[in-house]
Amino acid sequence: MTGNVQAAEPKADPKTDAKTGEIDRMPVKISHLDTLLGLTGEIIIAASNISILQRHLNNVEEEVDKETMEMVKLAAMSTNRISSDLHHLVMDIRMVPIKETFLRFRRLVRDIAKKRGRQVNFEIVGEDTLVDKTVAERLYEPLAHQIRNAIDHGLEDPLERQHAGKNPTGNLTLSAYKKEGFTYVSVRDDGKGLDLDLIRQIAVEKGFTQSGSQLSAEECRQMIMNPGFSTAREATEISGRGVGMDVVKSTVESMGGEITIETEKGKGSEFTYKIPQLSAVNITDAVIIRAGYGYFAVPVGNVVATQSIRHNEIHTTMGRTENIKYLDSILPLHDLLQLLTGTPLEADPEADAVPIIIIEAKNGRIACKVSEFIRPQKLVLIPLPDGFHAGGISGTTILGGSQLGMIIEPFELVGMASGTGLDQDSYTTSSAIPMGDDFASSSADAAAPASPARGGTAVIPAAADQKDDQPGARQAPPAPEMDEGLAEQFFVEIRDILNELNEDIFQLEKEPESTTRVNTIFRHFHSITGNFMMTGFTNVGAFVHHVESVLDQIREKTLDVSQEIIDLLLDAVKNLEGGLAAIRSGKGYEVTDKDLLATLDRYRRRDTIIRKKEEEDAQDDGVFRMSPLGTLLFHAKMSTPDTNVFQSMIQLKPSFQDSSLIAYLIIRRLTMIADIIDSVPSLERIEQGIVKDKMKIMFASKLPLEDINRFFKNQLQRYYSVDMFENLIME
Repeated sequence: MTGNVQAAEPKADPKTDAKTGEIDRMPVKISHLDTLLGLTGEIIIAASNISILQRHLNNVEEEVDKETMEMVKLAAMSTNRISSDLHHLVMDIRMVPIKETFLRFRRLVRDIAKKRGRQVNFEIVGEDTLVDKTVAERLYEPLAHQIRNAIDHGLEDPLERQHAGKNPTGNLTLSAYKKEGFTYVSVRDDGKGLDLDLIRQIAVEKGFTQSGSQLSAEECRQMIMNPGFSTAREATEISGRGVGMDVVKSTVESMGGEITIETEKGKGSEFTYKIPQLSAVNITDAVIIRAGYGYFAVPVGNVVATQSIRHNEIHTTMGRTENIKYLDSILPLHDLLQLLTGTPLEADPEADAVPIIIIEAKNGRIACKVSEFIRPQKLVLIPLPDGFHAGGISGTTILGGSQLGMIIEPFELVGMASGTGLDQDSYTTSSAIPMGDDFASSSADAAAPASPARGGTAVIPAAADQKDDQPGARQAPPAPEMDEGLAEQFFVEIRDILNELNEDIFQLEKEPESTTRVNTIFRHFHSITGNFMMTGFTNVGAFVHHVESVLDQIREKTLDVSQEIIDLLLDAVKNLEGGLAAIRSGKGYEVTDKDLLATLDRYRRRDTIIRKKEEEDAQDDGVFRMSPLGTLLFHAKMSTPDTNVFQSMIQLKPSFQDSSLIAYLIIRRLTMIADIIDSVPSLERIEQGIVKDKMKIMFASKLPLEDINRFFKNQLQRYYSVDMFENLIME
C-alpha cells in the first residue's frame, strides 16, 4: 500500500496580473530588501525627530515666526505619511504565498504514508494566503511534525478504517486563511482522534499529575504539548519519542501565536495555529515610558491601560504583595525598574499619585509602576546580539531626539513577575539591565547591526530540517569554491527550480499522459544539470543527467509514466534538496541513495538494450548513417578534383569463414586503393560479429570505375567469397 497523495487543482499563476496578463512580480535579492528595511527604519526615526522638534518649538519661550512653524508642521506631517506608506510597502514586499511551504509537504505525506502502510488523500486549501516570509519559513518544522503525527498516530490502517465503517483512504487537509489581522494554519485529519482517557492514564504514569480524573478535556488536549509526553507505547522512526509537540508550541508562541485543538474520538483531530501578522523590519507602535533613568517602549498591542492611581488605591496582601483593582479585577502591582534591574524606583514624596501601566500577554496581565509616560511612537526594534540576554527585554531602539531605549518583551516580563520566567542565573550575560553610562554603552553595542561575513566562498547555513544522516549526504568530494555573487544566484535558482519540480511531478502523477508536463520536468532537470556542471559540482550534474535519460525514454515513448517513475523523480528531487543544503553549509556532496541509484542504473541498462536493438534494426535497412567525421570526409572528397566517391553493394557467400571476418578483411583490403568513409554494417558491428550475407561500403578513390570493378573482381571476388558486387559513382 502506498500513500495516494492528492491536492487541489492548481490556480492561475499569482505572479501574473489577471487583467493585463503582465508580470506583476519579480524576484528580489534578500540583501537589497534588508537595505530597504534599514532605510525604512531611518526614515521612521527621522520623522519622529521632526515631530519632537515641532513640539519643542511650541514650548520655547521665544516666539517663533508663524511661517517657520508652518514649515516644520508640514515637514512633520509629510515625513510621518511617507514613513507610514513605506512601512506598509515593505510589509507587502515581504509577503509571500504560503503555497511554497505547503507544497513541500506533499512528498513528506507520500513518504510517511508508504512507510506506515497508510492510504492518504492529502488536500491543500488556501495555498495563496499571503504571509510574512519569516512566518512561511518558520512554519515548516512545526507543520512537518504535525503532519507526521497525523499520519502515524491519527490516521488508522486501511483495514482498521474499513472495519470502523470508514473509507480505507484517510483524509489529511492542510489549510490557511486570514481573519482580523491573524493568519490561521490548520492540520486536520479524519482519523481516530485524541483518546482523552489514555492521555489521563499516561499523564499519571509519567508523573505529570497525581489524578488523571481531575484533568478536564481542555487540559488533556494541552497535556500532549508537554515535553516528554507521548501516547505512543512504542517509538518509531517517525514519531512517538515525546519530542516535538513542545517544540511546535514554543515555535508558534515565539511568533506571538497560539495553538487550539479540536478532536472527537473516532472522527479525527484539527490543530490550528493562530499567528498575528508580523511587522516588517521589526517596526512597532509603542508607548514610551520612563522608569528611573531608563527609557522603555511597550508594544501598543500589549498595553491595556495607562493611568495614575492614588496611594490609598494600592492594597497590600500579607504585608508584601501590592495589587490594584482594575475593572472589577485584582491585578498584581510591580515596580518595573525593580523587575528589570533589581533596583526599585525612587519614590516621590510630594506626588499624590503613581503612574501605572497595565501590560497584557498570553500568560497573564500585570500592572507596573513607572516614573513617567512620554508618548506613543512608531519604533524600529534592534534585536539583541547573539549571546546577550536581558530578562524582559526583546531589543533596543532609537527614540526621538536620538535617545536610546529598551523594548519590553511582555510575555517574558509577565513570566518574571509571576515567577514562571527564565532563571536569572541561566542568562548568558546578565538579566539585570545596566542604567546610566553603563546602560548607554551596553545598549549601543546591542544596537550595532551585525555585518555578514564575507569571503571568497559563500557559506550559507544549512536549513534547520537537514540532518547529517540524510540519504546522499557526506563530505566527499569537496565543494568547489564559488564567488559570493555566483553562489547566491546558484542557490536561489536551484531552490526555485526544485520547488517547481515538486509541483510538476505531483501534477504528472495525476496526468501521466501529459507530454507537456514531461517536457517541462525534463527542462527543469536539464537546467539543474547545467547549473551544477557550471559551478564545478560535476558529480551531482552527472547524477541529474542520468535522471534526464529516464525522462528521455518517456519522451521517446519507450517508457510509460508509472508510480515507480514518480517515486524515482521525487526521490531525485529529495536528494538534490539534501545536496543543496550540504553545499550551502560549505560541504561537498555525492548522491549515495542506494535504492535510487540502483533504479536509475536499471533504467539506464534498459535504455542501452533498447538503443542497441534500434541500431540493429537500423543497420538492417541498409542505410548509411555517417558519423560527423565521416560526413566531413565525404564532403571533402566530393569537392576534391580527380577523386570519385563510390558506393558498393557486396553479396557475401562464405563457405568456411565467418561473414564478419570476411567483411573485415574486405574493408582492410579496400583501404589499399581507397579511403573508407562509411559501411553498413558499421565497422563497430563488424568487429562485434554482427554481419549477415551482404554489406555496403562508401569509399573515395582516384581510380576510375573500370579499375575499381577490376579490383573487386580480381581481388575480392576471387579471394574473399564475394558472390556478387555492384559499384556506382556518386554525383
